[in-house]
Amino acid sequence: MTAAREFSPPSNPVARWLRTAAGVVLTGLMVFAPLNFGSTRAGGPEALALGCLLALFFWVASWLCGGPRPQVPLFAAGGVALLVVAALPWISGLASPTPVADFTQAHFAAVAARWPSSIVWHTPANSLVCALALAAVVLPLIDLARTQAWAVTFSVALTATAVAVGLLALLQNYTHAPGIYWRHDRGMTGNFCGPFYHHTAAGAYFNTAWPLAVALTWLARIRRLPWVVVAAAGVGTLIVLAAHGSHVSRFPQVAALAVAPFLLRSFKAGSSRRWLWLAGAAAAVGLLVAVAGRPGEIVRRWQLLLADAPAVTVQPIPPESRWPALMRADLFVASHLPGGRWGDRGESWSTAGRSVAERPLTGHGPGNWMGAASQNTEDPFVRTFFQFLQFTHQDLLQFAVEWGVPATLGWWGLLVGALVAVIRVRRWLSPLHRQLGIAAACGLAAVLLQSQVDFPLQMPAVALNVVVLTALCWAGATPIPSSASIPVLP
Repeated sequence: MTAAREFSPPSNPVARWLRTAAGVVLTGLMVFAPLNFGSTRAGGPEALALGCLLALFFWVASWLCGGPRPQVPLFAAGGVALLVVAALPWISGLASPTPVADFTQAHFAAVAARWPSSIVWHTPANSLVCALALAAVVLPLIDLARTQAWAVTFSVALTATAVAVGLLALLQNYTHAPGIYWRHDRGMTGNFCGPFYHHTAAGAYFNTAWPLAVALTWLARIRRLPWVVVAAAGVGTLIVLAAHGSHVSRFPQVAALAVAPFLLRSFKAGSSRRWLWLAGAAAAVGLLVAVAGRPGEIVRRWQLLLADAPAVTVQPIPPESRWPALMRADLFVASHLPGGRWGDRGESWSTAGRSVAERPLTGHGPGNWMGAASQNTEDPFVRTFFQFLQFTHQDLLQFAVEWGVPATLGWWGLLVGALVAVIRVRRWLSPLHRQLGIAAACGLAAVLLQSQVDFPLQMPAVALNVVVLTALCWAGATPIPSSASIPVLP
């Protein structure tokens, strides 16, 4: 399908202004959310939700003021509607969250006071509003991204911000920065990277961006844009890839390698030339990682996978009354579980399964994994380690625990449905939409793959980028021909 099949902007000046305002707000959020510490700190989720709701308001107002009808696939709109309907018990107050056990509540307060910069400041209220706002804003994103101008604008904003984040990460590594933005923040723990307090969050963020960065560089080259533009795009892509290789997490890079072949196959170029460019980029990335990464620490972490696991004597689970005496100085009780393939993650997932079975329809409350886990496991490590206190380490299960199965079908149907749309597409909206849609699908697939063993979607800035990628997939892969073979919102 050619670019001529795109949908024209509204002729009504008021509707056109409102529609443009929606796109500007959404573009601004893609820049603000990651640079604002990944929107994990106090006020971050609220600011992100407010921006999404403002963009949604402008978009709906544009429609009501005589703009064109929304061009949104029915399946995507149905996923959003299902999530909203499933949230009604929580919006109306008919459902009540599972109470957090007294010990867990007191322990999390101590952890938050000790490491305030290394947790995500989710509350039941902002979790509810933020999730609904992110889901709802998929609709204007899809509608706007059907035009090439907005599809490119969203893609450039997302990748340019990732370049800034990557440059920040490399400079922080090179200068041995004491904290994010060289701040001496109280309570930083773990390995921060760029503006993200945790390395796996940064890895997920880079996975949302590097496929689009590669696609934009390729498009700039084949469309014969000025060499300065092509060079800038290429350098930016190298920075993002180098930053992605410079943090000490492991699975995000594995996920990136898993989707890379699908992205490379989408480029129409001779194999020898394609591999030549790939080899040159790999060499440049390796050089940047060696100079401004953490090569020694990265190698040591990978070596841990090859080392024999230490023998662990399985001990009886101590009663909760003994946990304060067993607490380590860094505020967690060491695991009493055998190692095995999944270890503590396995116990966390089992806890999630019990929690979902207990309240399958409404869940235990948005942002309330802590309450569900405190009532459904006696494992001290899952109940005390700061990352397990907030995260299931499996985003699909965590959403089901907090929101229930119906809402999970709506939210994950929206995300996975975008990948299915790209796989099954027969005609792309335009050649540009094809390249951006495939790149977006690769980034989305990498993050969803990581989310099966980690918690990337609990990071507000990563969740926003995932929503943008979802919209780019839906926008390009579901054109609406004159035969109306694909249903749309009336």
